[in-house]
Amino acid sequence: MKWSEVRENHPNKWILFEAMEAYSKDGQRIVDDLSIIDIFDEGRDALKEYAEKHKKDKSREMYVYHTNNKELMIGERSWIGVRSYG
Repeated sequence: MKWSEVRENHPNKWILFEAMEAYSKDGQRIVDDLSIIDIFDEGRDALKEYAEKHKKDKSREMYVYHTNNKELMIGERSWIGVRSYG
C-alpha cells in the first residue's frame, strides 16, 4: 500500500505500519510499500503498541506516523556505542 492511499482511507489518524519495501537515500528512509498494522486516534496509544511489538521483534521495520503528513519524512539515525538487546 502507498502512503497516499493510507492518507485517503484513514484521514486524521495515527498509523502503526511496517515498511515492506524501503531503501535509504540522502539520510532518509524511503518507503515504497507499507502494510498497516493498526490505526489509532491517539498518538500515545500508537507508540505504546509500537513499543510492545518492537520489543518482541526488533527485526521489523515499523513506524508510527500521522496521516496529516502529506509525505513520509523518516530520517535515519546512526547508533554509536554498544546496544543491548533484551
